Amino acid sequence: MTASASLHPRPEYPRPHRVRPRWQNLNGVWEFAFDDDDRGLAQGWETGQTLSRRITVPFTFEAPLSGIGEPTAHPVVWYRRRLEVPPEFLGQRLLLHIGACDYSTRIWVNGRAAGTHCGGYSPISCEVQELVRPGSNELVVRVEDRPVWSQPRGKQIVGDAPVFIDYDRVTGIWQTVWIEPVPDVYIEDCWSRFSLAGSRLVVQVYTNREFAGEAEAVVSFAGTEMASGRAYLQERREGAIELTIANPRLWSPADPALYDIKISLHDGGAVVDAVQTYAGLREFSSQGRTVLLNGEPFYFRGVLDQGYFPGGWYTAASDGDLKRDIELMQAMGFNGARKHQKAEDPRWLYWADRLGFVVWAEIGNGRDFCSQHVQDLTREWTELVRRDRLHPAIMAWVPLNESWGVDAVDRNPAQQHWVRTLYHLTKSLDPTRLVVANDGWQFLTGDLWGLHSYVSDGPALARHLRAVLANPTTELIPGRQAALPGTLVSDIPVMLTELGGVTFRDPARPVQIAGAWGYDVVTDAAEFAGRLRALVEAVRAQPEFSGLVWTQLTDVQQEANGLLYFDRTPKLPLAMLREIFE
Repeated sequence: MTASASLHPRPEYPRPHRVRPRWQNLNGVWEFAFDDDDRGLAQGWETGQTLSRRITVPFTFEAPLSGIGEPTAHPVVWYRRRLEVPPEFLGQRLLLHIGACDYSTRIWVNGRAAGTHCGGYSPISCEVQELVRPGSNELVVRVEDRPVWSQPRGKQIVGDAPVFIDYDRVTGIWQTVWIEPVPDVYIEDCWSRFSLAGSRLVVQVYTNREFAGEAEAVVSFAGTEMASGRAYLQERREGAIELTIANPRLWSPADPALYDIKISLHDGGAVVDAVQTYAGLREFSSQGRTVLLNGEPFYFRGVLDQGYFPGGWYTAASDGDLKRDIELMQAMGFNGARKHQKAEDPRWLYWADRLGFVVWAEIGNGRDFCSQHVQDLTREWTELVRRDRLHPAIMAWVPLNESWGVDAVDRNPAQQHWVRTLYHLTKSLDPTRLVVANDGWQFLTGDLWGLHSYVSDGPALARHLRAVLANPTTELIPGRQAALPGTLVSDIPVMLTELGGVTFRDPARPVQIAGAWGYDVVTDAAEFAGRLRALVEAVRAQPEFSGLVWTQLTDVQQEANGLLYFDRTPKLPLAMLREIFE
């Protein structure tokens, strides 16, 4: 990162799916402090206390690019900065946004409470127009992130050091902080859904409060208007604009065509608010064992992407790094990824839309079934589905992975009810996509049966998969059946959504991390390529399967089973990897 980038990191517009022209980026150097004794509230740090350290936002203190780079646990941290609100932003509603902050966040402006939020992945927004003044203002943020498995945290450790599949933790702000002025009534959310039947596009618009006017959507492609329409909101906070797109150019990995949409609110003859968004006209569905994209069979060639970045950890150093990761995956022959145990930066999803890269979207799970976990994950999952459902690249929603947080789902009725609840909740929020309620094993309900197997020999893997298809209650690992007794999986698509995990330990490149491991280890490049090919061919030889997901994209700390090293250097030539996976 250059000196300029460190002073003004991640300068790009942070919400590309709902754009307004006026905004101010608050990334950069902030005051910062650890509060290990949790005395800040008692001592009034929210009311003007100078903090002793400096941190570069939006990188967490664990990341070197933050300027601190300390992996030791500090469960309570504080941020502070001065804020000059542009004069033209005053006199109207002013929204303060934090893209994501892990985990429990409290915000003050000029010593007065502005908002709270719980969750490490979903966005934070609060109105601060009543709290700011002309000239200099003070913004203070307190974050609490306790090391407990009752909290949705994905693969972040709760102990002192990375171990097995878990990595260093993430604490605090990890996405862009920014402000934007909006009118009294404004577009709070929007998304669109497309159906092949009748080439029908429905644009859904949500406002911050009741509005008796109209919402308008104007759809264009390459600068040419294709359709427009209006809907009366009739004093409701939402409305649906139904459009027909003549001769639609369908979105797909081969042709990721995007239509521009301008959405505006009208009160009489006046335009009240307007945002710019986009849509990919496509339809994911299934028929028997087959996944369909736009009515045609679609084979998912995916890779497991943990979403960790050199220097920035949860946060990419630049928008270009987000784009380059997708381009690298495409160069290796993949048409999509499981973004694993992390809800990724919306800028990454934007590039997936633009580049034609299919996504399985997840949330970081907790691993302790309790009322707090059920409440917190259900709420945050709802927020994330609402945030991301307009992205055409997303094919599937995956609220749970490998029974994390429901480890007694085979015998605990409460856990079974929660899995079913997450499935039906997700379908109610977005009926247009496949929902994989619990990926990996112990299938209970869902639109697709995802299996995980790290059998490391090709013929043995093929036999294992055939045994599972013949008897779905076969155990994938000890104590974990592929599907629970009584569930029906014979007429839905099936994929091997984790396989491989093979470590190539190159003798010419010494191991950098003690305890580096993989599900199997090879020390010869030719053997590595042969192992990859044999395992992939074993899956493709099963006609019932609609796709696979290779573990994994990059090495991450001790889990050294990536196709790339953590610095994104390929372990085999990209052309060779493409020949294997494409």
